[in-house]
Amino acid sequence: MSPLIVSFSGGLDSSYLLAKAVEAIGKKNVIAVTAQAPFFSPFETQYIDAIINKTDVRHIVFEHQAMLNETFVRNPPDRCYHCKKMIFSKIRDIADTLNVKYIAHGANTDDLHEYRPGTQAVEEYDIKAPLTAAHLSKAEISCSAKKMGLVNWNQPAMACLATRIPHNSMITMDKFTMIHQAERFLFDMGFPGARVRLHDRTAKIEVRKKQLPDFLKGKCQDTLFELLKNIGFLDMIVDLEGYCEKI
Repeated sequence: MSPLIVSFSGGLDSSYLLAKAVEAIGKKNVIAVTAQAPFFSPFETQYIDAIINKTDVRHIVFEHQAMLNETFVRNPPDRCYHCKKMIFSKIRDIADTLNVKYIAHGANTDDLHEYRPGTQAVEEYDIKAPLTAAHLSKAEISCSAKKMGLVNWNQPAMACLATRIPHNSMITMDKFTMIHQAERFLFDMGFPGARVRLHDRTAKIEVRKKQLPDFLKGKCQDTLFELLKNIGFLDMIVDLEGYCEKI
């Protein structure tokens, strides 16, 4: 697949895909395209410049206008489809302008076991998934990325902030701000990758399973709750199961 556009978010999967594409067909035949939006977590996008500098590919950035899309803002169960459709439609336009036939994204085999309505948009715009085709899991990608020297080889998966808001609850910029601030508090407390889901004005805290014992002991919960109240949350609940990361 050459030349190739890689849909590049800055996360581990798309970073590894980009690096492998350069290795396979050369940097002159690879273009990274990134959508910018307020609901993409800064914890995911923080490595974009480092990966672009390492791969030395052409990088195109565009503003994702999902917040102007009434259906997206309404947040139906298939919200992800409408979001992905806007992204891949724009990337396909870029590809057509540059006379590039192939577009790829960083889906892996772990994604096949989750509900992902955005997959329909992938099919509609003929977006390739080389990592899935190669039967690569998140753990295998992380291991290979470490060997390649990618700075984000152990980066936790960070779904977009819109996933922290229950379906059919209106998406707003204020909610994104609260969620990101809350996740920043957890990061600064030593819990990277922790997620905060917003239910009305209640924060549901999801800490990575291996970090949960540290979070539950001491005064972490009290400290966090005080911080959350300062940014508008009224209550806090903690998922005592934790969540299992893929790496």
